[in-house]
Amino acid sequence: MALAHRAALVYTEMISAEGLIRYQKRTEEMVRFGDDERPIGVQLFGANPDSMQQAARITAEKYQPDLIDINFGCPVKKVVNKNGGAAVLKDLILTAEIIRAVVEGAEKIPVTIKIRTGWDEANSVYLEAGRLAEAAGAKAVTLHARSRSRGFAGAADWSAIARLKEAVGITVIGNGDVVTPQDARRMLDETGCDLVMVGRAAMGNPYLYEAMHHYVETGELQPEPGLEERIDMACRHAELLADEYGQERGAIKMRKYLGWYVKGFPGASSLRPLLFQVESTADIVRIFKEYLSGPLSRRAVDD
Repeated sequence: MALAHRAALVYTEMISAEGLIRYQKRTEEMVRFGDDERPIGVQLFGANPDSMQQAARITAEKYQPDLIDINFGCPVKKVVNKNGGAAVLKDLILTAEIIRAVVEGAEKIPVTIKIRTGWDEANSVYLEAGRLAEAAGAKAVTLHARSRSRGFAGAADWSAIARLKEAVGITVIGNGDVVTPQDARRMLDETGCDLVMVGRAAMGNPYLYEAMHHYVETGELQPEPGLEERIDMACRHAELLADEYGQERGAIKMRKYLGWYVKGFPGASSLRPLLFQVESTADIVRIFKEYLSGPLSRRAVDD
C-alpha cells in the first residue's frame, strides 16, 4: 500500500530474534514478503548478540531483504521488559556488540539501526550510539527525537537530529512529529537529515507519502482524498490481508486499520464500532456501502 504511493522504503513488523532462530511459525509469518513489497527492511529486536547474529544470518539467507534494521527505539513495555528495543541503549557496550554481530550475520546485506535519544532525559546517548553504529559497520541510523521515557508525549526535539547529522558520516533518517507534507519539508530543511521516516501519521492514509513527495518537489499541496477514495483504499487493503491470512483472520487483522481509515469521517464515532466487528472482506464492503448511502456520511465531522 505504502510503496504504491511512493514510500521510498518499507519495513516489516518488529521481529523477535529469539522467535526467528527457534523457527516459530508466527514469527516467520511476520518476516515473509513478496517481491512487490520491495524495497523492504526486516526489523529485528533482541538483547543477545549471538541470537541477533543468528537471526540476521537466517534473514539474509532465507529472505534476502534489501536491508536489516536493528530496533533500539521501541518503547513498548513487553519489548523493553525483555531488555530489547530502547532498553539496549542503557548499555552502549552491548549496543555496539549487537550491531557488530548483526553486520557479521547479515554479510552483504546493509544493516541500519533505529534509536531514541536515550532511555530518559537524563541519559542522552544518541550521538555516541550513532558514532558506535558507524564504527561497527551500520549504513544508516534513524533517530526518533524523543527519549524512551517520553514515549510519544510532547514535541520531538528535531535539533537532536541535526546534531546527529553533524556527528556521523552515514545516512541519517529523521523521525518524530512528521504528520503533514509541510512537516516533512521542514524536517529536511531544519535538520539536514537525508530521509524522513513516517509512522503513525500514515496509518490509514498511505496517500501521505505521495503528498509529501509532491510537496517537497513542487512546493504545492495535493488535494486530500475524498471519502470514496479512502474507502476504496481500505477495501483494497482488506483484500490484501485476506489473500495473505484468509478471510476471517485477515478481517480481524484489518479491524485496527479500519479505525485509522475512517478517522475524520462524518459519523465516524458511529461507524467505527461496526467496523470493529467485521469477520470478512464482504462485511467491510457492505458496511461501507451502507454508510455511503445512509445518513451517517452526511453528518458533520465528529472525529
